[in-house]
Amino acid sequence: MPNADGTQTAEEIAAATAAQEDKSLLDGGDASVATTQTPEEIAAAKAVAEAEDKRILEAKDEDLSAEDKEKKPALVKAKEEKRLLETPETDLSAEDKAKKAALIKARDDAAKAVKGAPEKYADFKVPEGIEINQPMLEEFKTTAKKHNLTQEAAQELIDLQVKHVKGISEGLLTTFNQIKTDWKKDTVTALGADYKKELVYAGRAIEQFGTPELRTILNQTGVGSHKELVKFFVKVGKAISEDKLVTGQQATGKKSDAELFYGDSMKDK
Repeated sequence: MPNADGTQTAEEIAAATAAQEDKSLLDGGDASVATTQTPEEIAAAKAVAEAEDKRILEAKDEDLSAEDKEKKPALVKAKEEKRLLETPETDLSAEDKAKKAALIKARDDAAKAVKGAPEKYADFKVPEGIEINQPMLEEFKTTAKKHNLTQEAAQELIDLQVKHVKGISEGLLTTFNQIKTDWKKDTVTALGADYKKELVYAGRAIEQFGTPELRTILNQTGVGSHKELVKFFVKVGKAISEDKLVTGQQATGKKSDAELFYGDSMKDK
């Protein structure tokens, strides 16, 4: 709505310009309405808008209309923000510097909030050695997209999950190693003071009836140190043993049956 002097407010000018630009012929716009402005026309419109803003800022509140009074706080805020942003740091007071920092942070936060989810998430970074479950990853991407998470926000959640999984894995590994240690101690106690001689029989059973794959399984799972399984192999070894047992390392340098069975796992016992 034009003012008494025939001018328009900055908002009204901007709205009119936007309306002209938005309504093309395909959108039902009037062919008689110019859809572009010359540089001179744009400059003139800007000058009018600036003059209107200046008029409102400099006028006393009692001289303003109700509509102008509503516009003034926003204009005052915009003017103050412009001053803070355009003034060199060396010319600002400590208070103004704090306000400027807060203003910049608020604008950055607003920009991040508007940014939202990307059209397609880039590959997420995970530590070396961590394998990603692809079906679960695709499900995560769908959920992240649904909640409009940025690439950075989604990566933070991935990092948190990796940290959680690593913590669980490390805890399980510590528990597993302790179990294997306890099994060894229980086995040594069950076999008695001559446990090394008893292990010779177990080694013979593995050597004759076992396979390299079986020995790998026994070592990797730790079950090869469980007393019940060891006692079983001892019985089998005794059942097939010759009258004369060769203990320790033979003259040829061949490993004893106990070493063939356990490798180095019992050396510290």
